[in-house]
Amino acid sequence: MAKKARVMVLGASGYSGCELLRILHNHAYFDVVAAFSSESSKPQLWREIAASAAGSSDLLIQPWSQNSYGLAASCDAVFLALPHEVSATIAAQLLPLGCKVFDLSGAYRFKDPEQFGETYGFAHPHPELLGDAQYALMELANLDSQGQLFAIPGCYPTAATLALQPACESALLAPASVPTITAISGVSGAGRGANPRTSFCEVSVQAYGVLSHRHSPEIVNNLGTPVVFTPLLGPYKRGILATCVAQLRKGISADQVHQVYQARYQDHPFIRLVQQPPAIDHVAGTPFCHLYIAVQGQNLVVISAIDNLLKGAASQAIQAANHVFGFPRHAGFSGFIREES
Repeated sequence: MAKKARVMVLGASGYSGCELLRILHNHAYFDVVAAFSSESSKPQLWREIAASAAGSSDLLIQPWSQNSYGLAASCDAVFLALPHEVSATIAAQLLPLGCKVFDLSGAYRFKDPEQFGETYGFAHPHPELLGDAQYALMELANLDSQGQLFAIPGCYPTAATLALQPACESALLAPASVPTITAISGVSGAGRGANPRTSFCEVSVQAYGVLSHRHSPEIVNNLGTPVVFTPLLGPYKRGILATCVAQLRKGISADQVHQVYQARYQDHPFIRLVQQPPAIDHVAGTPFCHLYIAVQGQNLVVISAIDNLLKGAASQAIQAANHVFGFPRHAGFSGFIREES
């Protein structure tokens, strides 16, 4: 077996951070040497904040401090599950230490500093690094393993891009087609922080960020075409269901569409083309994306279902790390997919 890589997780007490630890805890090739939460937090055992860790780990999640960079220098990789503005700074301080950085925030998803500022509402503190970051949507990426900085896509862009990219890149869509994407997400997408909108008594089905959500530009960058994106908050914990509608070019048949998608994803075991519209329960707690395709005349509907905390965050980061370190792509996902020898 390959030598284990030493890794750290920052933001380990959040939902995505806990999912990272859950996968890494069962990973044959990564060794978690430390996990950190915010500087103002108190030390806490992982099993005390994550049900998935109950009775299985004595890992202590500690508050991050400037002294922690010394430990980072001894690590092969650091996973960041932090707010965008925090990741933007910490990633830049980690890179000179020689470790690889897998950032789950939006801090390094854009190449253009101006677009970043317009989208996230603050000037990037290290715009010189944006061009070095590799966007790690694994089924569509061609990552250079020699790189250091890897930007993990957002949850909505993952669901929408996996649904529409094969049609866009194969020129199946009519030139005037503007895809519409309506996606509902569980409240865990808003994070652990207290928020009246996501409290038990207030949560409902509600649109938000209409024509202004920060994931819209990311989706447009991925697909290379304008879209109309409407996110909705759903009254459940986790998972995204994205309904994507577009117009096909005249003469494109349903068989052609299915052939394009089969060819695009046949070598990607985390993508499953399903014969019935997917349910969030089918993917919650898994690293899979389920895609359902329907064609009627020139109308194309692709429905995508993912777990926002896994395929939309943590498991995608582990997929990227497996690739970068040359580990089996199924490593860490025992119980979901058979481990490769």
